[in-house]
Amino acid sequence: MFTLTTTPPQGGDDPHQDPPTDRLAVTVRVYERWGWMVLRAGDRLLLAADSTISAVEAPASIGGEIQHYLSVRLLAGPVIALPGTPCRWLILTESADDAAPVNLIRLRARGALTHRCGALVPLPPSSLESGAVSWQSPPSLDGPTLPPFTAVVAAARAVTETAGLA
Repeated sequence: MFTLTTTPPQGGDDPHQDPPTDRLAVTVRVYERWGWMVLRAGDRLLLAADSTISAVEAPASIGGEIQHYLSVRLLAGPVIALPGTPCRWLILTESADDAAPVNLIRLRARGALTHRCGALVPLPPSSLESGAVSWQSPPSLDGPTLPPFTAVVAAARAVTETAGLA
């Protein structure tokens, strides 16, 4: 799996600017450059869902089907793998804040949770009690392209109805 890494800047235009020295600080700067609000808590980085980004948490088995469905339609975005058994994935999406309640219910019926504005979700390379958080499908270093939340809901419905979980 891919882990986002960058090299700390050497020097810079501002002599009063201290370059970050640890890996988490460097990674936070990359995430913030993408417009993500990231909080640091010890050896954890937490993404604050807001008006531009949400996350759908699903079992890895269904998450893999959702991601495949989105990828063949050129809509796939970044996915975070959470450690633990059973493994769960966080599919990052455009904001779900204005989503119709029925879409949240549809996801919940399929074992998925929606993390919306105000929720905190772990970002790689965080360490949790159950292991390391990692990228299942990493974003481009230029910045992530997020699928619309409704596309993720449609994908979840399509792959679970095929499996008889309607």
